Amino acid sequence: MVLQGKEFFTKSVVGGGHLNVERRKLTILFLVLFVLFILGCNRAREVPSRNSVTETPPENSIPFLTFSFNQKTANMEAYLNYWDIVKGKIITTDKVLYITPYISPPNQTTRYNLRGLATYYALPLSWDGKSYIYLSSRIHEPKNIPNYFKLKMFDDPVDPDKWVKGREILYDYVYTYSKNLQVQEKNVGAEYLYSKAKYGDFTFRVFDNGGNLVLKKNEKISLYNDVFHGGVSSGEACLYEEDKKEVKELLLYYDSVGMGHFLICTINLEKDTYRWDEVSGIEHGCIPNMNQQDVSIIGNKFYVPLCGCYIGIIDPDEYTCKLLDQQEIFKSLSFYNSPTGIHYGGYPQIPGEYNDYLILNGTIDYGKNKDEEFLSDNYKHIWIAYNTKTGKIDGILEWYSLNPQFIILRDRDGKELYRIETDKLVKDVSKLYDVSGNSYINGRFIYENFIRFPHINGG
Repeated sequence: MVLQGKEFFTKSVVGGGHLNVERRKLTILFLVLFVLFILGCNRAREVPSRNSVTETPPENSIPFLTFSFNQKTANMEAYLNYWDIVKGKIITTDKVLYITPYISPPNQTTRYNLRGLATYYALPLSWDGKSYIYLSSRIHEPKNIPNYFKLKMFDDPVDPDKWVKGREILYDYVYTYSKNLQVQEKNVGAEYLYSKAKYGDFTFRVFDNGGNLVLKKNEKISLYNDVFHGGVSSGEACLYEEDKKEVKELLLYYDSVGMGHFLICTINLEKDTYRWDEVSGIEHGCIPNMNQQDVSIIGNKFYVPLCGCYIGIIDPDEYTCKLLDQQEIFKSLSFYNSPTGIHYGGYPQIPGEYNDYLILNGTIDYGKNKDEEFLSDNYKHIWIAYNTKTGKIDGILEWYSLNPQFIILRDRDGKELYRIETDKLVKDVSKLYDVSGNSYINGRFIYENFIRFPHINGG
């Protein structure tokens, strides 16, 4: 029998109504689940937003910190960023990695000593950029440390002005750091450095990759030898060679005619022995005075600034030095077309290092003659990522005094790949002014180290 018209409609709705309702429910449920699945897939492909700290570093990227001064809290805030070498862009995060509270010495004439805060206090004690970060519990307060960093807090005084919360504190110790290593030297100070002390009193602490103490040794190291005849500092750099259980300390000294030399003090923590060896291969003895911020470590080599814009690559096992000519490195950047060339180095002369990359800086001045001492109003400042394995520049960051609102990323041939607002990278720096009323965005953030790259050697 064939049903027609109204009869068919009635049978379909009434007789099969329950079945159709259930089908509709299942169809709606399927559609909802399908939409949620699609949205979930899209979210998984999204680039991490500025409101979350990247939990794994992007491949082929160089991490670096930018410092921002919070005028409401008087804290220096450290932000984590990434320089993506392959994709040619800057990846920023918008969460504070850690803070450095401002410490004001009494009778200070200016409200904020920002240069000291950024250059000395806010820096990590040691940081390789990929696996660990060392901070001081006295001056740093961690906030959003990514889980791939092993955080180690040291309860050490790091205060070159010896002021803590308005009170003068005299410390009997100084500290230096390197990966998995803390070196403590006792009884230091200006009177000690030039005294007739026969020994330096050192404590070496070695840590595993998780920050756990695995070895502690106290060593008295003679400062009377064929070169030193009295107290010396704790050195310009140090590293720990785990396979040999040895610490290599690099020490700079000047002879009676003012020529610079480097010594390597090798301390065997297993045998409780040490020895001194002089580094050969440094021409003319021309070594500028430097501190731990100026010496980088890549692998087991020290990279040190020398006169004539050279970089010395010191092998602490062979006690030799090879020279790296910055003029040869920078000459490929001829597209900058500066009549006076590129001035190499700044402060620090070697801003940092990461994996095989050495970060170097330079300044190109378009408005001055060679004999003029100070910069004109028309100059560019650049940071380059120099690949020590290939001997090539893999990327350039550029800031231009005539267009200070942006930092530009270029490839080795000068092609612009990316630009970012200076205020976004160095957060709100245009709102920060010095005592003369000049905005920090006009270059002071560069020379006061508001941008810092990983640096294993520290203290």
